[in-house]
Amino acid sequence: MRIRRSGEDGPRVAFITSTKIWKRAVDRNRIKRRFRAICRHVLPETPKNLHILFILKPDALGATHMELTEEVKRLLSKVPEALSKPPSMSPRAKRMAEKRKARTSKAT
Repeated sequence: MRIRRSGEDGPRVAFITSTKIWKRAVDRNRIKRRFRAICRHVLPETPKNLHILFILKPDALGATHMELTEEVKRLLSKVPEALSKPPSMSPRAKRMAEKRKARTSKAT
């Protein structure tokens, strides 16, 4: 799950279902429908002004509705803590920053 603050009134939700993992469109659409239904019930309890991105994994297709609901609630309970921390850089972003720093130090 990824989150970002937004300037909008309510939370916005998106789902990633990779064709690499979910070969059949039927499976990709089924899991998105299940998560949309869960989010409809759980999102009124979440903080406003957020963009929430769920990256769906293969285990989700075999899970029950109750298991998925509990997992979504667990993830959303971590949102306030995650927003209080400064965003961390990905390993790739760190490498790029180091390269940029090395280039600028060589130029001077």
